[in-house]
Amino acid sequence: MSQLLDHFDLNLLVVFEALYLERNVTRAGERIGMSQPSMSHALNRLRKQTGDALFTRVGGEMYPTRYAQQMASNVLQALELLRAGMDRVNDFDPATSQRTFKLLMSDFAQLLVIPALLSRIAETAPNVKLEVSSIGREHYRDALESGEADLAVGHLQELQSGFYQLGLFVDEHVCVLGPKSAYRGDSMSLDAYLQANHVLVTANKTDINIDKELARQGLHRQIRLRVPSYLLLPAIMAETDMFVTVPRVIARRVIAQAGGGRQLPLPFKTPQVNLRAFWHVGMHSDSGNRWLRGMVAGLPSLPRPEAP
Repeated sequence: MSQLLDHFDLNLLVVFEALYLERNVTRAGERIGMSQPSMSHALNRLRKQTGDALFTRVGGEMYPTRYAQQMASNVLQALELLRAGMDRVNDFDPATSQRTFKLLMSDFAQLLVIPALLSRIAETAPNVKLEVSSIGREHYRDALESGEADLAVGHLQELQSGFYQLGLFVDEHVCVLGPKSAYRGDSMSLDAYLQANHVLVTANKTDINIDKELARQGLHRQIRLRVPSYLLLPAIMAETDMFVTVPRVIARRVIAQAGGGRQLPLPFKTPQVNLRAFWHVGMHSDSGNRWLRGMVAGLPSLPRPEAP
């Protein structure tokens, strides 16, 4: 390896990092300010200097080879250390800082994170402020890349490539019945689920995808009400006999705030809810951002941490 470095163009390591994070030549070029032809030329040079293909194209994505995967951890760590060493403004002190951190969160994430995060921050950083942005999820990537936002938290499939990530917890969906529900079964059959009246939370992408999957099977459920967020659910469930499908952690809150009710397993499988924090490579070595990530990761309201 030392002989390889004697003739290796170290500038190509930044190209490698961008390709590894983005899995797309055009996006990787945009990340580091290079055109698509220049990125392709740099990738060819990387392949020649390492003697490995490094990335193979499958559809529109570039997947790392085994050699690239082995190389990635060392390269990304080395670049992080280099950036940290060159950072002259990396002096965040939570006890005295008056910094405002801008967060991107779904209302689901806000319910779980914000109250506990404020309480935890108040203990060590009394002058730090939080601002939760109301921009649409389709703008999250741009906001993180531009530095407009510090951190995104949620079940955000659109950020699965190109960003550092921290697993917070996983959860599953259940069906919630309010205290006035006439349903008395100890389990939920598919027929009972389809015949009931439902509230649909449009912010819950899994809930929307349930209807797509049912339609694919020639089935449909009765959607009587659509609401944009989880906030109204306790009041709705307290006064109606409708069903609602939500993550288990939300179900507990709805039942408590509705004055009763219960949750039942769904009669079919749904994808797990995977709550994660996302941040851009440009914020990775920022001491304030690193502190904020630590605050979020240690919240007691996130009781089911992912295995590393």
